[in-house]
Amino acid sequence: MRNSAALIIEPRPSRLLLFVGGFVHGLAGVAAIVASVPWWVQTGFIAGITLSLVWLGYRHGYRHGRGFVARIELLDGRWWLETGDGAIYRGQLTDGYAHPLLVILNFRLEVGQRRSVILSPDAVDREVLRRVRVWLRTQSDAEDQREPP
Repeated sequence: MRNSAALIIEPRPSRLLLFVGGFVHGLAGVAAIVASVPWWVQTGFIAGITLSLVWLGYRHGYRHGRGFVARIELLDGRWWLETGDGAIYRGQLTDGYAHPLLVILNFRLEVGQRRSVILSPDAVDREVLRRVRVWLRTQSDAEDQREPP
C-alpha cells in the first residue's frame, strides 16, 4: 500500500443546510395542515415533522453532540470520524457524491452504523471542499484507498 497524503476535514454547522431543511420542514407542516385528513392524522404528521426538524438541528447544527461529525480524516487509506462529543470511529467510505455546491460522503462505521456527512460551502473551507471533490473524482475507486469488504 502506498502512503497517501492525509485529508483532514473539520466541518462546522451549516447555516445553509439548516435553513433549507427548516424551510422544507415548514412546507411539509403546511401540507399536513391543509391536507383533508382527520385531525388526529394531521396531529401525527405535525408531531413527526417536528421531531424530524429537531433531529436535523441536533445532527447538523449542534457542534458538541454525538450526532455531529466534527472531524474526518483519511490517513494511510483509513477513514476516521470524530463526533462532537469526542468519540472516534473507524469507517469505510462506501459512496460519495461531488457537486460544486455540495459533497455527500457515506460511511459504514466499524460498529455497524452507517453515517452520511453533508459538506456545503459554508461548512468547510473552499480549498478543503475542492480537495474532497478532486479526491472523490480521482481516487475513490482506487484499490489502495479502500478496505476490502
